Order: sequence, then C-alpha cells, then structure tokens
Amino acid sequence: MKTKDKLVHHGRRLMWRHGYSNVSLRQVAAAAGVDVALVSRHFGGKFGLFDATLEGAFEKANMEFANTAELVDGLVEVFVTTPRGGDDPSILQMLLMNAGDADVGPHVRDLHEETLQARLEQIIGDRSGAALFMAVIMGFSIAEKTLHLKGIAKDGTPEYPAQLRHLMNGALGYWD
Repeated sequence: MKTKDKLVHHGRRLMWRHGYSNVSLRQVAAAAGVDVALVSRHFGGKFGLFDATLEGAFEKANMEFANTAELVDGLVEVFVTTPRGGDDPSILQMLLMNAGDADVGPHVRDLHEETLQARLEQIIGDRSGAALFMAVIMGFSIAEKTLHLKGIAKDGTPEYPAQLRHLMNGALGYWD
C-alpha cells in the first residue's frame, strides 16, 4: 500500500471512530508506520487528510432506491449484514463522531446534506419526512452502539430487523 493510501486508511479508521479532534496526526502517522511530516506533504495538514477520508464515502452509502419500500428493505439489509466492530468504521459512525465537531462539523454536515439527505428527500418526497427518517437511523445506531439499551434486539436475532423496520416505517408513516 502506498504511503498516501496508508494515511487515508488509518486516518479514516481513527478519525471516523474517535472523532477528528480526538485524534492527533502523530497517532495517524504511527498507525500508518510513516513520518508525521508526510501528512502535510500529501494532504496539506490534518483537515486535508480528513477530507481525503471522505472522498466517495457518501456515495458508498448507495441510496439507489426507487421508493420508500425499497429504501426500508435496503437499509434494514445494510444494518443486518454490516459487520460489527471491524477495522473500517461506517458512515454512520463518522457522522456520530464528527458532525458536531467544531473544526470539521460544518463540512461533514454540508456533505451529508448534499448527498445522503438530498437523496432521502428525493425518495421520500418531503424534507421533514427525510429528516425524521434520518433521525430514526441515527437514533437506532446510538441506542444500539452507544447506550446499549436493553430492549433493543441483538444483531442476528429475528427481532433486530423487525424493530428497525418498525421504526423506519413509523417515521415514514408520520406524514400520512
């Protein structure tokens, strides 16, 4: 793997999982096994590296659904099949850790608005409905991964996709 690719990989792994402001360039460089000065050489600095970790990230979220039924089915499938605790944090993890960051939050929120949220609005047909739907996705993720709420079904059980589907359909049904 080339130096630049190593820095992007480890930058994504660390900054997406722990948050931009909670990770130093020295940590990223050490994980990549390179000199910290190479970050500036390749990316101009920490923000440039973080921005490079975002390239194509929102497009990978593949929101090519024709209608809300396909949207719910597709996102439930993503939640059910995405490996947990791996080396590559998800776009949801990145949003949770970085959308409120003072340094990169505005950039992250703008990218989210231009890509994921805009696509949800197209599929759902309503800005408020799309926002509520995204809130359900983020809320479920927080309840599962951070709060470890009892009553949220464990991944791998039949109840897990049923609960997620119920919440998504509830968000969609709010506007009926």
